[in-house]
Amino acid sequence: MFKKVSLLSMAFVIASKAVMAGGFSLTEYSTTSFGRAFAGLGIVGDDYSAIISNPAGMSLVKDDGVQLGMSLIDIYAKISDNRPGKDDEISLNIFSPVPSFFMQTTVSDKMKLGMALYTPYGLGTDYKDGWFGRDEALLSEIVVYDFTVSSSYDLTDKFSIGASLSTQYATADLTNDVASGAIYSEIEGHSDPTLAYTLGLMYRPTDNTRFGLSYRSKSTYDLEGTHTLKMNTNIPGSNLGMPSIPYVPAGTKLKGDAWASVTLPENVILSAYQKIDDLGLSASVKWTRWSRFEYLNIYSNVKGSDALVSSTYENWQDTWTYAIGADYDLNKDWVLRAGIEYDETPIPGDANRTARIPDDDRIITSLGASYKFNGGKFDMAYAHIFLDGGNAKYPSGFDAEYDLHINMLSFAVQYYF
Repeated sequence: MFKKVSLLSMAFVIASKAVMAGGFSLTEYSTTSFGRAFAGLGIVGDDYSAIISNPAGMSLVKDDGVQLGMSLIDIYAKISDNRPGKDDEISLNIFSPVPSFFMQTTVSDKMKLGMALYTPYGLGTDYKDGWFGRDEALLSEIVVYDFTVSSSYDLTDKFSIGASLSTQYATADLTNDVASGAIYSEIEGHSDPTLAYTLGLMYRPTDNTRFGLSYRSKSTYDLEGTHTLKMNTNIPGSNLGMPSIPYVPAGTKLKGDAWASVTLPENVILSAYQKIDDLGLSASVKWTRWSRFEYLNIYSNVKGSDALVSSTYENWQDTWTYAIGADYDLNKDWVLRAGIEYDETPIPGDANRTARIPDDDRIITSLGASYKFNGGKFDMAYAHIFLDGGNAKYPSGFDAEYDLHINMLSFAVQYYF
C-alpha cells in the first residue's frame, strides 16, 4: 500500500505542472504574461520570459539585462466526505512563493543569448493528521529546479528562430497513513537530472503584427526514493509481505528502496499579437499530449528482490488551453493589462482524480501593470482561478468532493545593462 500510494503520487505531482496550469503547477514565471492570463506567450516582448516559452521571441527585447520575479500562490480548498453516512468536512490552505531569475545579452545584431533559473513544477499540501483521507495523502512537498539556456537568431527582418535546453532536478517528500493510521509512511526522493528542449519560430509580417509557434519536447524523470514505514500498532506480517512473521510490533521501522519512471508530454503553443495604437491584443492556444501518460509502473526491492509492485492504468487525455489578453499604454511610464484563460484538465473522470491532485477544468482571470523607471521596469499582476476541484472517488472507498479557490500575486523587476 505504501509503495503504491507514495511513488504513484510522486510521479503524479511531478507531472502536475502541465496538468495544473494554474493550481499546483508553477507557470507564473513571467509577471507580464501573468497579467494577460498567459496570452501571447513569448512574442509580446515586454520581459525576458521568451527564454522559456518561445526563444525566437528573445529578439524582441532590445535591452540586455536581468529580471527577478516572485509569484505568491494562495490556494484554499474545502473538502467534503461523500461516503454514505459521512458528513466530515475539512479545509486546507496552501501558500507557496515561486521565485524566478532571467538574464539576456546580445551577441550580434541578429543573435541573443539567455539563461533562466526557475521552478517549473511544484506542490505543497499538508492535510491535518486524522483527516478522513489520510490513507491517500498527508504531506506532499515537491519541487523541481530548472536551469535553461537559450538562443535566438534573426533569419530575416521577418523571421526569427530560437532554441532552449533545460536541465531539471526534482526533490520530493510525501507521507500518508496506511490502514487508517496503523502504518505511517514517508518517502523522501529525488530524480536524476532530466533534459528537455524547446524550439521556437516567430513571424513578423509588420512591425505591429507577429505570430509565434513553439514546441516543447517530452522529458522523462527517473525517480528514486527511500521508504520508511513506522508501525503504529502490531501489524500481521502477512499484511507487509512477510507471512513467516506473525506480527511486526508497534514502533518498528522498515526501510526499502523503490523507483519509477514518468514521462511528461510534449506541447505546442501557437500565439498571436497585434498592436493598434496604444492597445496590444494577444492570444495563445496550447496543446499538450497527455494521452501518452497511459500507464505508470512502480518497482521496489522492499521484499528482498526487485519486483513490479504496481501497474496503474491512468487513461489521461490530451488537453487544450485558450487565452486572450490586452495591454494598454496608459502613458510613457505605465502599461495596464488584463486577460482570461480557459484550461482543460487531462483527468477524464472521478476515478483518476487524486487527493494529491484534485484537478478540474479552470478559468483564469487576471489584471496587471508595469511601471518604467530609468534603467528598468517594475511589473505586478493579480489572478483568480475559478475551478470546482471535482470529485475524487477510488475503488478503495475514498470519495471526496473538492471546492477550490486560488488567488495569485506576482511581482518582477527588470534592470537593463
